[in-house]
Amino acid sequence: MATHIQIGDVSPRVHYTADGVQTQFTYPFPIFEDADLEVYLDTVAQSVGFTIAGAGDSAGGSVTFDTAPLSTTTVTLARRLAIQRTSDFQESGEFRSKVINDELDYLTASLQQVSDDQARSAQMPITYAANVDMQLPTPQASTALMWNAAADGFANGPTVDEVSNAQTYATNASNSATAAATSATNSANSATASANSATAAQTAAASNMYARNESKSADFSVLAVDDGTQFLIDTAAGDITVTLPEGSIATDGFRIALGKISADNNVVIVNRSGTDTINGSTTWQFSIPHGQSVITLDTTPSPDTWFAAGVGVPSPVGVGDLHDNAKPYDIAFVAGFDDTMVAENIVVQTYGELVIPRAMTVTGEAGYIDTAPTGQAAIVDIEKNGVSIYSTKPEFAASSNALTAGVLSATAFTSGDRLSFKVTQVGTPTAGQSLRFTLKSILA
Repeated sequence: MATHIQIGDVSPRVHYTADGVQTQFTYPFPIFEDADLEVYLDTVAQSVGFTIAGAGDSAGGSVTFDTAPLSTTTVTLARRLAIQRTSDFQESGEFRSKVINDELDYLTASLQQVSDDQARSAQMPITYAANVDMQLPTPQASTALMWNAAADGFANGPTVDEVSNAQTYATNASNSATAAATSATNSANSATASANSATAAQTAAASNMYARNESKSADFSVLAVDDGTQFLIDTAAGDITVTLPEGSIATDGFRIALGKISADNNVVIVNRSGTDTINGSTTWQFSIPHGQSVITLDTTPSPDTWFAAGVGVPSPVGVGDLHDNAKPYDIAFVAGFDDTMVAENIVVQTYGELVIPRAMTVTGEAGYIDTAPTGQAAIVDIEKNGVSIYSTKPEFAASSNALTAGVLSATAFTSGDRLSFKVTQVGTPTAGQSLRFTLKSILA
């Protein structure tokens, strides 16, 4: 019969999930003394409230808690030894088997402990032949750990703020690329169009009003999922009829653009569905070469009302020849939508940037938010070259979908001025979603 602990091939660590009733948990590995066993409830080491049995037994033993651990608690029992020699053999001294066996048992148990620790650490695959330096760099707060450029060691990478900013820049770059592509298409198709038509295309592109372009050359129906679409219509082969969806299946604020890309005088005819109205009538049309119409839905009145505007003015009429109310320069922005125009919470950030191509005068603003903020108002701002144009900013009051107008302190923009649209405060606990904002202005 063995007179010493026998160390078998067994892990020096075991886990259990408590059921709120069981108080005794076994450990299947030997320990030399009670102090060699560490007891954890979830991640917290325990020092009292339990009794250890079985120290010195090759088959292990048990831990009995005074009170059953709570249900779903993870119980961890682990052998933890001080890595040390437990005996020292004297020159020409007595060499007893029990002493050497105890020493070898302790060393074996220590190696099992080191092996278990190593198994839970990051390691290179044994089959990877490259020479890699696994030493970590000096810790740096809020910084990612990454492989270096040669992939042969670790290095400190970008900070948390840099990663967040990179994501923001990537999103803005994607939006800018889409806007630039739309602007380029409109510019190419509008080489002979009037100044007002070009301005409308630039405004729509700069404010990211449209999520995508879709080309049409025959009659078509607008679907409820087409919100935010710009239809590029070629009427070279004849008139084209566009049928709108019923307001009852579209959302308030639904908007599309119809851009005529051909230079002929054929007509784009827009028809309602059901009992909806379009500018108070049942239909709307335009035929100006390279003209553009922006169409939006208001479900507040009854019946649902579609508004259509902005078809362009034929040359040679100039801006100076128009009455003030015939030369709008409205600029639209949106916030609280993801890149597929699905509603999401607004956040405090810049949502739109553009450079003013020609002088304009701001006359006011309009806005609507589908999901109203709660707790406090959602506040928006327009900045000119980094400075707010308001002494009192526009806001959506708590629990209100309607915009409360701001108080303007600066109204004049000249060519080259930078215009920014920002959300500066959101509601709490409800931030608000699906925000639409239009800056009302006229050409100066």
